[in-house]
Amino acid sequence: MDSTSKLAAAAAFTVISASAVSAQTLTQEEALKVITPWYSQFNLPVQGDVKTIQETIVSPDYQSCTGDGPGECWNRDTSIKVVGSFAKTVPDMKFAIKEMFIIGERVIVRGEVSGTPAVPLYGGLIPHSGKSFKVMTIDIQTIRDGKLVKTYHMENWFAALVQLRAN
Repeated sequence: MDSTSKLAAAAAFTVISASAVSAQTLTQEEALKVITPWYSQFNLPVQGDVKTIQETIVSPDYQSCTGDGPGECWNRDTSIKVVGSFAKTVPDMKFAIKEMFIIGERVIVRGEVSGTPAVPLYGGLIPHSGKSFKVMTIDIQTIRDGKLVKTYHMENWFAALVQLRAN
């Protein structure tokens, strides 16, 4: 495929993807009303109860998708458990929004998460060393009717592993 064909294929993909976006366009204020409490859960110690925060801003049929493979998405109840566990595993976790883009009903967030694990992570793959990490995250949040309905998220845990195992 020559470079012109590759560009045409990429442009066609972009047009198809853009047409899949809902006609609803969130304002920055509407997006922040949901996104701000969502990310507050990752600034520990959590300022508020994770279950209450999620029941307020997350739809009952919410899905959180990691891209880790089959069965990659979990529901709101599992999200409450996972997010709630951070208070013990990374008690000083901080999340910072670095950039936010709004496209229709989707909010794309480039963030940065940092912290010092208090216990081994990933079944001991990342040992407890007392070291800290700082990694980039990318989230694609879908908001409908003022509720978070789906999150696609990727955290650079490989970079955290390298930082936590460094001599």
